[in-house]
Amino acid sequence: MTDPVRVSIYIDPSCPWTWITAAWLREVAPQRGLVLRWRSLSLMQRDGTELPPTVPEQIRALASAARIQSHRLLRVFEALRAQSREDDIGGLYQRWGERLFGAPARSGPPGPPAPELVAELVAAGLPEEFIAAADDEFWDAALSDSLDAARKACGPHPLTPAIVLDESPTGLCGPVFSPAPTGEAALRAWDAVRVLLAEPGFFELGRARTGPPAFATG
Repeated sequence: MTDPVRVSIYIDPSCPWTWITAAWLREVAPQRGLVLRWRSLSLMQRDGTELPPTVPEQIRALASAARIQSHRLLRVFEALRAQSREDDIGGLYQRWGERLFGAPARSGPPGPPAPELVAELVAAGLPEEFIAAADDEFWDAALSDSLDAARKACGPHPLTPAIVLDESPTGLCGPVFSPAPTGEAALRAWDAVRVLLAEPGFFELGRARTGPPAFATG
């Protein structure tokens, strides 16, 4: 048997692009021996509530509200990480994404996450002690450390999602899909990304977006 491949995925849970990438990685993980670690990349810490100018005006307020609640959720992530509860982080992120971005398929932006959503999702699968972490600024230092780690691996303005192999000092921002590949296509995409992650001279790819989620916030 081959050793597991440990993959850190830097995420802001408010980002729908990241949720799509997460679905791809969850499908690939058991077939390529990946151990996924969901790391914090707070867009609130990186940019505040300011949104890129490309974000449509009609969803700017929604996206700002989502960043605030996402930052609260990331505090819970760090409280869980401090107790080595990595699997619980993945489960909590899964519950969050299913509520915000899950079926039925959306033709427009979801409503802004209510402030009580974080507490509701934590209570659904975790001890109540973790609810208070959402509003505890103590965990912001850990979020800053995680953002610094993403910058070190992916550059001064890391995007969400970003992927870093634990065996490598550098990572990549992305990949971004719409929709996520499945089946053999998902495995081919991972194998290609793995090659690029291992190439120290590689730093950028890009092409025109097709079919992006209407609620994407960059």
